[in-house]
Amino acid sequence: MADEPMRPRLKTLAWERVGHELRLVYDPRDRLVISDPDGTVEKLLDLLREGGRTVADLAGELSLPVTELSAAVDALDAERLLENGDHLGRLEPGDAERHFSNLAFFESFGTLERSREDLLRRLRESHVLVLGTGGLNSNTIPHLAGLGVGKMTLLDRDTVDPRNFARQYLYRWDDLGYRKVARAADWVRAFDPSIEVEAIDLGVEAPEQLDELVGRTRPDVVASGIDRPSEIDLWVNAACVRHGVPFVRGGMWVTSGTVWSVAPGVSACRACVPPNVAPASGSDGSDLAAIRLYRDGSRPNRGIGPVAGLLGAYGAFEVLRYLTGFEPPAYAGRPLIVDFAGGCATSRTEWPRNPACDVCGGR
Repeated sequence: MADEPMRPRLKTLAWERVGHELRLVYDPRDRLVISDPDGTVEKLLDLLREGGRTVADLAGELSLPVTELSAAVDALDAERLLENGDHLGRLEPGDAERHFSNLAFFESFGTLERSREDLLRRLRESHVLVLGTGGLNSNTIPHLAGLGVGKMTLLDRDTVDPRNFARQYLYRWDDLGYRKVARAADWVRAFDPSIEVEAIDLGVEAPEQLDELVGRTRPDVVASGIDRPSEIDLWVNAACVRHGVPFVRGGMWVTSGTVWSVAPGVSACRACVPPNVAPASGSDGSDLAAIRLYRDGSRPNRGIGPVAGLLGAYGAFEVLRYLTGFEPPAYAGRPLIVDFAGGCATSRTEWPRNPACDVCGGR
Protein backbone atom coordinates (compact mmCIF):
# COMPACT_ATOMS: atom_id res chain seq x y z
CA MET A 1 0.00 0.00 0.00
CA ALA A 2 2.75 2.44 0.98
CA ASP A 3 4.39 2.50 -2.45
CA GLU A 4 1.16 3.31 -4.30
CA PRO A 5 0.75 6.98 -5.28
CA MET A 6 -2.60 7.29 -3.59
CA ARG A 7 -4.25 9.61 -1.07
CA PRO A 8 -6.99 7.77 0.82
CA ARG A 9 -10.07 9.74 1.82
CA LEU A 10 -12.66 8.81 4.43
CA LYS A 11 -16.27 8.43 3.34
CA THR A 12 -19.11 10.38 4.95
CA LEU A 13 -19.39 8.44 8.19
CA ALA A 14 -19.95 9.31 11.84
CA TRP A 15 -18.31 8.05 15.00
CA GLU A 16 -18.39 8.55 18.74
CA ARG A 17 -16.06 7.66 21.57
CA VAL A 18 -17.28 5.37 24.32
CA GLY A 19 -14.49 4.91 26.82
CA HIS A 20 -11.50 3.39 25.02
CA GLU A 21 -13.53 2.48 21.95
CA LEU A 22 -14.73 4.24 18.82
CA ARG A 23 -18.08 3.32 17.34
CA LEU A 24 -18.14 3.99 13.59
CA VAL A 25 -21.32 4.07 11.52
CA TYR A 26 -21.54 4.47 7.76
CA ASP A 27 -24.58 2.25 7.15
CA PRO A 28 -26.71 1.72 10.30
CA ARG A 29 -26.78 -2.01 9.67
CA ASP A 30 -22.96 -2.23 9.57
CA ARG A 31 -21.60 -0.80 12.82
CA LEU A 32 -17.90 -1.07 13.57
CA VAL A 33 -16.24 -0.88 17.00
CA ILE A 34 -12.48 -0.14 17.15
CA SER A 35 -10.26 -0.11 20.22
CA ASP A 36 -8.55 3.29 20.51
CA PRO A 37 -7.20 3.80 24.05
CA ASP A 38 -4.70 6.52 23.11
CA GLY A 39 -6.76 8.35 20.47
CA THR A 40 -4.48 7.47 17.53
CA VAL A 41 -7.28 5.94 15.47
CA GLU A 42 -9.47 9.01 15.93
CA LYS A 43 -6.60 11.25 14.83
CA LEU A 44 -6.18 9.04 11.77
CA LEU A 45 -9.88 9.33 10.97
CA ASP A 46 -9.71 13.12 11.21
CA LEU A 47 -6.74 13.21 8.82
CA LEU A 48 -8.45 10.82 6.41
CA ARG A 49 -11.56 12.99 6.48
CA GLU A 50 -9.47 16.00 5.47
CA GLY A 51 -7.80 13.95 2.71
CA GLY A 52 -4.86 15.01 0.58
CA ARG A 53 -2.29 12.84 2.34
CA THR A 54 -0.47 9.75 1.19
CA VAL A 55 0.02 6.76 3.47
CA ALA A 56 3.58 7.94 4.10
CA ASP A 57 2.29 11.43 4.99
CA LEU A 58 -0.21 9.96 7.44
CA ALA A 59 2.45 7.77 9.04
CA GLY A 60 4.71 10.80 9.50
CA GLU A 61 2.05 12.96 11.13
CA LEU A 62 1.06 10.17 13.51
CA SER A 63 4.65 9.07 14.19
CA LEU A 64 3.86 5.50 13.18
CA PRO A 65 5.75 3.03 10.98
CA VAL A 66 4.53 3.11 7.41
CA THR A 67 3.83 -0.62 7.53
CA GLU A 68 1.55 -0.18 10.57
CA LEU A 69 -0.29 2.74 9.00
CA SER A 70 -0.64 0.82 5.74
CA ALA A 71 -2.23 -2.09 7.60
CA ALA A 72 -4.70 0.29 9.26
CA VAL A 73 -5.65 1.78 5.89
CA ASP A 74 -6.10 -1.71 4.45
CA ALA A 75 -8.39 -2.60 7.36
CA LEU A 76 -10.54 0.48 6.85
CA ASP A 77 -10.68 -0.19 3.11
CA ALA A 78 -11.82 -3.75 3.78
CA GLU A 79 -14.78 -2.23 5.64
CA ARG A 80 -15.49 -0.03 2.58
CA LEU A 81 -14.85 3.17 4.52
CA LEU A 82 -12.25 4.67 2.19
CA GLU A 83 -11.90 5.87 -1.39
CA ASN A 84 -8.89 6.96 -3.42
CA GLY A 85 -8.91 10.72 -3.09
CA ASP A 86 -6.93 11.07 -6.32
CA HIS A 87 -9.94 9.63 -8.15
CA LEU A 88 -12.37 12.19 -6.70
CA GLY A 89 -13.15 15.75 -7.75
CA ARG A 90 -12.36 15.15 -11.42
CA LEU A 91 -15.88 15.80 -12.74
CA GLU A 92 -16.96 19.06 -14.25
CA PRO A 93 -19.21 20.97 -11.81
CA GLY A 94 -22.23 20.49 -14.05
CA ASP A 95 -21.70 16.74 -14.25
CA ALA A 96 -21.18 16.49 -10.50
CA GLU A 97 -24.47 18.29 -9.92
CA ARG A 98 -26.32 16.22 -12.55
CA HIS A 99 -25.12 12.96 -11.00
CA PHE A 100 -25.19 14.04 -7.35
CA SER A 101 -27.45 11.19 -6.18
CA ASN A 102 -25.75 8.61 -8.40
CA LEU A 103 -22.41 9.54 -6.87
CA ALA A 104 -23.85 9.39 -3.36
CA PHE A 105 -25.16 5.87 -4.06
CA PHE A 106 -21.85 4.72 -5.55
CA GLU A 107 -19.93 6.08 -2.56
CA SER A 108 -21.29 3.09 -0.60
CA PHE A 109 -19.52 0.74 -3.01
CA GLY A 110 -16.37 2.76 -3.59
CA THR A 111 -12.99 1.47 -2.45
CA LEU A 112 -9.37 2.49 -2.81
CA GLU A 113 -9.36 0.54 -6.07
CA ARG A 114 -12.45 2.17 -7.58
CA SER A 115 -14.04 5.40 -6.44
CA ARG A 116 -17.62 6.53 -6.89
CA GLU A 117 -16.48 8.60 -9.87
CA ASP A 118 -14.85 5.55 -11.44
CA LEU A 119 -18.17 3.68 -11.22
CA LEU A 120 -20.02 6.61 -12.77
CA ARG A 121 -17.44 6.83 -15.55
CA ARG A 122 -18.07 3.20 -16.42
CA LEU A 123 -21.74 4.07 -16.90
CA ARG A 124 -20.96 7.11 -19.01
CA GLU A 125 -18.77 4.96 -21.28
CA SER A 126 -21.26 2.09 -21.56
CA HIS A 127 -23.69 1.05 -24.29
CA VAL A 128 -26.95 -0.82 -23.77
CA LEU A 129 -28.95 -2.44 -26.56
CA VAL A 130 -32.64 -2.27 -25.59
CA LEU A 131 -34.88 -4.73 -27.44
CA GLY A 132 -38.43 -3.46 -27.23
CA THR A 133 -39.53 -0.05 -25.95
CA GLY A 134 -42.93 -1.23 -24.69
CA GLY A 135 -44.20 -2.21 -21.25
CA LEU A 136 -41.11 -3.48 -19.47
CA ASN A 137 -38.42 -1.43 -21.18
CA SER A 138 -40.46 1.77 -21.27
CA ASN A 139 -39.80 1.64 -17.53
CA THR A 140 -36.21 0.41 -17.78
CA ILE A 141 -35.14 3.09 -20.27
CA PRO A 142 -35.78 6.04 -17.91
CA HIS A 143 -33.79 4.29 -15.17
CA LEU A 144 -30.85 3.80 -17.53
CA ALA A 145 -31.08 7.42 -18.65
CA GLY A 146 -31.22 8.65 -15.07
CA LEU A 147 -28.16 6.58 -14.18
CA GLY A 148 -26.29 8.23 -17.01
CA VAL A 149 -25.71 5.33 -19.41
CA GLY A 150 -23.74 6.96 -22.21
CA LYS A 151 -25.27 5.25 -25.21
CA MET A 152 -28.47 3.36 -25.97
CA THR A 153 -29.56 1.54 -29.10
CA LEU A 154 -33.34 1.12 -29.05
CA LEU A 155 -35.29 -1.35 -31.20
CA ASP A 156 -39.04 -1.66 -31.65
CA ARG A 157 -41.52 -2.12 -34.50
CA ASP A 158 -44.82 -0.95 -33.00
CA THR A 159 -46.81 2.25 -32.91
CA VAL A 160 -48.23 3.93 -29.82
CA ASP A 161 -51.83 2.87 -29.15
CA PRO A 162 -54.33 3.50 -26.32
CA ARG A 163 -53.69 0.14 -24.65
CA ASN A 164 -50.11 1.20 -23.90
CA PHE A 165 -51.09 3.88 -21.41
CA ALA A 166 -51.73 1.47 -18.54
CA ARG A 167 -47.98 0.93 -18.15
CA GLN A 168 -45.86 2.73 -20.78
CA TYR A 169 -45.08 6.16 -19.44
CA LEU A 170 -42.52 7.16 -22.05
CA TYR A 171 -45.40 8.11 -24.32
CA ARG A 172 -48.04 10.85 -24.35
CA TRP A 173 -51.53 10.94 -25.78
CA ASP A 174 -50.28 13.13 -28.61
CA ASP A 175 -47.97 10.26 -29.62
CA LEU A 176 -50.86 7.99 -30.65
CA GLY A 177 -50.16 6.45 -34.04
CA TYR A 178 -46.48 7.43 -34.06
CA ARG A 179 -43.64 4.93 -34.06
CA LYS A 180 -42.67 3.91 -30.56
CA VAL A 181 -38.93 3.67 -31.03
CA ALA A 182 -38.69 7.17 -32.49
CA ARG A 183 -40.71 8.63 -29.63
CA ALA A 184 -38.67 6.69 -27.07
CA ALA A 185 -35.43 8.01 -28.56
CA ASP A 186 -36.84 11.54 -28.52
CA TRP A 187 -37.69 11.11 -24.84
CA VAL A 188 -34.12 10.11 -23.98
CA ARG A 189 -32.64 13.01 -25.94
CA ALA A 190 -34.98 15.48 -24.26
CA PHE A 191 -34.23 14.01 -20.83
CA ASP A 192 -30.45 14.16 -21.22
CA PRO A 193 -28.97 15.47 -24.48
CA SER A 194 -25.55 14.01 -23.58
CA ILE A 195 -26.84 10.44 -24.07
CA GLU A 196 -26.19 9.06 -27.55
CA VAL A 197 -29.28 7.29 -28.91
CA GLU A 198 -29.83 5.18 -32.02
CA ALA A 199 -33.39 4.19 -32.95
CA ILE A 200 -33.98 1.05 -35.03
CA ASP A 201 -37.55 0.66 -36.30
CA LEU A 202 -37.54 -3.05 -36.96
CA GLY A 203 -39.10 -6.32 -35.88
CA VAL A 204 -37.12 -9.47 -35.19
CA GLU A 205 -38.07 -12.32 -37.50
CA ALA A 206 -35.03 -14.60 -37.43
CA PRO A 207 -32.09 -15.45 -35.16
CA GLU A 208 -29.65 -14.21 -37.79
CA GLN A 209 -31.01 -10.69 -37.35
CA LEU A 210 -30.13 -10.69 -33.68
CA ASP A 211 -26.72 -12.17 -34.25
CA GLU A 212 -25.95 -9.45 -36.79
CA LEU A 213 -27.38 -6.71 -34.57
CA VAL A 214 -25.44 -7.70 -31.44
CA GLY A 215 -22.27 -8.20 -33.49
CA ARG A 216 -22.63 -4.84 -35.25
CA THR A 217 -23.64 -2.64 -32.31
CA ARG A 218 -21.29 -4.34 -29.80
CA PRO A 219 -23.23 -3.38 -26.66
CA ASP A 220 -22.02 -3.95 -23.12
CA VAL A 221 -25.42 -5.39 -22.11
CA VAL A 222 -28.62 -6.38 -23.90
CA ALA A 223 -31.91 -5.63 -22.11
CA SER A 224 -34.78 -7.48 -23.76
CA GLY A 225 -38.52 -7.06 -23.34
CA ILE A 226 -39.67 -8.67 -26.60
CA ASP A 227 -42.30 -11.43 -26.29
CA ARG A 228 -42.79 -12.50 -29.90
CA PRO A 229 -42.05 -14.79 -31.63
CA SER A 230 -42.08 -17.49 -28.94
CA GLU A 231 -38.44 -18.41 -29.66
CA ILE A 232 -37.20 -14.84 -29.15
CA ASP A 233 -35.49 -15.46 -25.80
CA LEU A 234 -33.51 -18.36 -27.24
CA TRP A 235 -32.49 -16.21 -30.22
CA VAL A 236 -31.31 -13.36 -28.00
CA ASN A 237 -29.58 -15.85 -25.72
CA ALA A 238 -27.67 -17.48 -28.59
CA ALA A 239 -26.53 -14.13 -30.01
CA CYS A 240 -25.41 -12.83 -26.62
CA VAL A 241 -23.55 -16.00 -25.66
CA ARG A 242 -21.79 -16.08 -29.02
CA HIS A 243 -20.64 -12.48 -28.71
CA GLY A 244 -19.97 -12.62 -24.95
CA VAL A 245 -22.57 -9.98 -24.08
CA PRO A 246 -24.64 -10.22 -20.86
CA PHE A 247 -28.40 -10.53 -21.41
CA VAL A 248 -31.06 -9.22 -18.99
CA ARG A 249 -34.70 -10.22 -19.37
CA GLY A 250 -37.92 -9.57 -17.48
CA GLY A 251 -41.45 -10.79 -18.01
CA MET A 252 -44.78 -11.74 -16.49
CA TRP A 253 -46.71 -15.00 -16.10
CA VAL A 254 -50.30 -14.06 -15.15
CA THR A 255 -49.80 -13.33 -11.41
CA SER A 256 -46.03 -13.70 -11.16
CA GLY A 257 -43.18 -11.75 -12.65
CA THR A 258 -39.57 -12.66 -13.25
CA VAL A 259 -36.23 -11.05 -13.96
CA TRP A 260 -33.25 -13.15 -15.01
CA SER A 261 -29.97 -12.71 -16.78
CA VAL A 262 -27.28 -14.66 -18.59
CA ALA A 263 -23.59 -14.06 -17.92
CA PRO A 264 -21.90 -15.76 -20.90
CA GLY A 265 -19.28 -18.25 -19.85
CA VAL A 266 -20.21 -17.87 -16.17
CA SER A 267 -23.86 -18.73 -15.58
CA ALA A 268 -26.27 -21.17 -17.14
CA CYS A 269 -27.84 -19.75 -20.27
CA ARG A 270 -31.48 -19.78 -21.34
CA ALA A 271 -30.84 -22.80 -23.57
CA CYS A 272 -29.75 -24.80 -20.50
CA VAL A 273 -33.40 -24.75 -19.36
CA PRO A 274 -35.27 -27.78 -20.75
CA PRO A 275 -37.82 -27.11 -23.53
CA ASN A 276 -41.33 -26.13 -22.45
CA VAL A 277 -40.22 -25.16 -18.96
CA ALA A 278 -41.03 -21.62 -17.88
CA PRO A 279 -37.77 -19.77 -17.16
CA ALA A 280 -39.02 -18.72 -13.73
CA SER A 281 -40.43 -22.10 -12.69
CA GLY A 282 -37.12 -23.87 -12.29
CA SER A 283 -36.09 -26.74 -14.51
CA ASP A 284 -37.76 -29.71 -12.88
CA GLY A 285 -40.58 -29.77 -15.44
CA SER A 286 -43.08 -30.39 -12.64
CA ASP A 287 -46.12 -29.31 -14.64
CA LEU A 288 -45.24 -29.32 -18.32
CA ALA A 289 -48.86 -29.79 -19.34
CA ALA A 290 -49.93 -26.58 -17.60
CA ILE A 291 -47.07 -24.62 -19.15
CA ARG A 292 -47.86 -26.02 -22.60
CA LEU A 293 -51.56 -25.13 -22.29
CA TYR A 294 -50.68 -21.64 -21.09
CA ARG A 295 -48.30 -21.03 -23.98
CA ASP A 296 -50.75 -22.35 -26.56
CA GLY A 297 -53.69 -20.36 -25.25
CA SER A 298 -54.76 -16.74 -25.52
CA ARG A 299 -52.58 -14.47 -23.42
CA PRO A 300 -53.90 -10.94 -22.80
CA ASN A 301 -51.31 -8.48 -21.57
CA ARG A 302 -51.87 -8.12 -17.81
CA GLY A 303 -48.92 -5.82 -17.27
CA ILE A 304 -50.29 -2.84 -15.34
CA GLY A 305 -48.08 0.08 -14.41
CA PRO A 306 -46.84 -1.13 -11.01
CA VAL A 307 -45.95 -4.52 -12.51
CA ALA A 308 -43.97 -3.04 -15.38
CA GLY A 309 -42.42 -0.46 -13.07
CA LEU A 310 -41.27 -3.03 -10.51
CA LEU A 311 -39.86 -5.48 -13.05
CA GLY A 312 -38.29 -2.64 -15.03
CA ALA A 313 -36.52 -1.42 -11.90
CA TYR A 314 -35.23 -4.90 -11.02
CA GLY A 315 -34.01 -5.26 -14.59
CA ALA A 316 -32.29 -1.87 -14.53
CA PHE A 317 -30.51 -2.84 -11.32
CA GLU A 318 -29.20 -6.00 -12.99
CA VAL A 319 -28.00 -3.99 -15.99
CA LEU A 320 -26.29 -1.62 -13.55
CA ARG A 321 -24.48 -4.54 -11.91
CA TYR A 322 -23.08 -5.69 -15.23
CA LEU A 323 -22.05 -2.21 -16.36
CA THR A 324 -20.29 -1.10 -13.19
CA GLY A 325 -19.45 -4.26 -11.25
CA PHE A 326 -20.51 -2.48 -8.04
CA GLU A 327 -21.70 -5.96 -7.03
CA PRO A 328 -21.98 -9.27 -8.93
CA PRO A 329 -25.02 -9.99 -11.12
CA ALA A 330 -27.85 -11.15 -8.86
CA TYR A 331 -30.03 -13.03 -11.35
CA ALA A 332 -27.51 -14.73 -13.66
CA GLY A 333 -28.96 -18.21 -14.06
CA ARG A 334 -30.92 -17.51 -10.85
CA PRO A 335 -34.27 -15.95 -11.79
CA LEU A 336 -35.96 -13.63 -9.36
CA ILE A 337 -39.66 -14.38 -9.00
CA VAL A 338 -42.14 -11.75 -7.79
CA ASP A 339 -45.54 -13.02 -6.61
CA PHE A 340 -48.11 -10.34 -7.45
CA ALA A 341 -50.83 -12.46 -5.84
CA GLY A 342 -48.82 -12.81 -2.63
CA GLY A 343 -47.92 -9.34 -1.49
CA CYS A 344 -45.15 -9.06 -4.11
CA ALA A 345 -43.10 -11.59 -2.14
CA THR A 346 -39.88 -12.57 -3.88
CA SER A 347 -38.13 -15.90 -4.23
CA ARG A 348 -35.37 -17.42 -6.32
CA THR A 349 -34.93 -20.51 -8.44
CA GLU A 350 -31.82 -21.72 -10.22
CA TRP A 351 -30.96 -23.09 -13.64
CA PRO A 352 -28.42 -25.90 -13.45
CA ARG A 353 -25.76 -25.32 -16.06
CA ASN A 354 -25.84 -27.99 -18.75
CA PRO A 355 -22.29 -28.97 -19.82
CA ALA A 356 -23.76 -30.43 -23.01
CA CYS A 357 -25.74 -27.27 -23.88
CA ASP A 358 -25.54 -26.57 -27.63
CA VAL A 359 -25.21 -22.84 -26.96
CA CYS A 360 -22.96 -22.42 -23.91
CA GLY A 361 -21.66 -25.91 -23.16
CA GLY A 362 -18.28 -25.38 -24.77
CA ARG A 363 -17.72 -21.87 -23.37
